[in-house]
Amino acid sequence: MADANPTTAATPNYPIDVAKLANSISGSKTWGPLTVNYSLDITVPQVTASASLYGHTIDNIVLNPQNPKDTLGGSIGIAKAEVTLTADFTKKEIDYDVDVEIFGHKLFDNTGVLFTW
Repeated sequence: MADANPTTAATPNYPIDVAKLANSISGSKTWGPLTVNYSLDITVPQVTASASLYGHTIDNIVLNPQNPKDTLGGSIGIAKAEVTLTADFTKKEIDYDVDVEIFGHKLFDNTGVLFTW
């Protein structure tokens, strides 16, 4: 059974950069067969994002104040997906516009906020 007492619990044997952890946000969002993984480094500021379709990476992008909008997209077999990400570093949010199709039929055609910070 794990030791629940924080004073006696084992400490990690590797350095942890607490400042870096406090300045980053990462996560993912899934629409059917499409998954977008993202990571924000607030200190740069910069967002890196990748898209995978059925678990296979189809595209990667980097957003920053000089390049605040870009599109991830591609197809695998019967599925095609495209998601445009727009970073508003003043409002501190990333918006998305996603389109996922299978056999030419739309599964998802949505817009919204991917995340805020």
